[in-house]
Amino acid sequence: MAQTPTTNILIALKNILDRNSSILTPIFRSNGSANAAGDSLEFFVKDMFCTGASQYQYEHEKMRKYNEYLSWTGNSSNFPDFIIKGGVGVEPKKQNNYSYSSLALNSSYPKDYIYPDSQNLPKEINEGEWDRKEVIYVTGNLNTQNNKLLSLWFVYGNTMVADRSIYLNLIDEIRDAVASTNATLIVSKELARAKGIDPLKLSNLRVRGMYELEHPHKVFSEYITRDDIPNDASKIFVVMLIEDYIALEEKPDFSTHISSGKLKITEIHIPNPNNPSEYLKAILFEGWTD
Repeated sequence: MAQTPTTNILIALKNILDRNSSILTPIFRSNGSANAAGDSLEFFVKDMFCTGASQYQYEHEKMRKYNEYLSWTGNSSNFPDFIIKGGVGVEPKKQNNYSYSSLALNSSYPKDYIYPDSQNLPKEINEGEWDRKEVIYVTGNLNTQNNKLLSLWFVYGNTMVADRSIYLNLIDEIRDAVASTNATLIVSKELARAKGIDPLKLSNLRVRGMYELEHPHKVFSEYITRDDIPNDASKIFVVMLIEDYIALEEKPDFSTHISSGKLKITEIHIPNPNNPSEYLKAILFEGWTD
């Protein structure tokens, strides 16, 4: 029997709206030194999924709370940044100021879902058997002057990323192209690796993938209906398929935030990432904090 998720995107959204501040504060290590500035978004996102973690300033204190909610708390080498027990994988990406440039995914191709055999997935996930997990890409645009989020997008991978077969087929095509030369293809985790690409067999080739994904603002801004959000507010957006929304077992009460004008929920229709001529029913949350 599948484990019930310990938390979900709507809990995170409510925690953000309840907190009513998207200023990212420093996080300290146990020796008192501060973490890198770029880590602040990752800690903020984890805190919002892991209710109660935001009260702590020290990383080791937060980690105790994270371990209650997360089956993977992350490192710099694997995808995603963290995984909810019984739930989704989450990958935060930080952009400075109003930059809507593509998100750098490095060697991890974009993912609509993650599977036990997915590329760059950590092996030591602390939960039972599972077949597939949704992925949420979180993109935060940070005002570098005051460390306040200008906007924060939570977007399910399956709303904008194609099936993994698209990327795996491309990798196969690249390897086939290299193999069609006089070089000898070598088994590798890279896109392709070949030995002896020159007549004397003295030169080798390593093909490494560097993937990018469009900023969610570029993909979904046309669906935004609100023009009443204050200019100095932090804008919060969530995009997910209706079927994923329905599947969530725990749905917080947003009535207070809706009545106050801090949140609006709209049904939208978005292109199917696997067939742009078809449209999928999705739901858009548009919120803001001071």
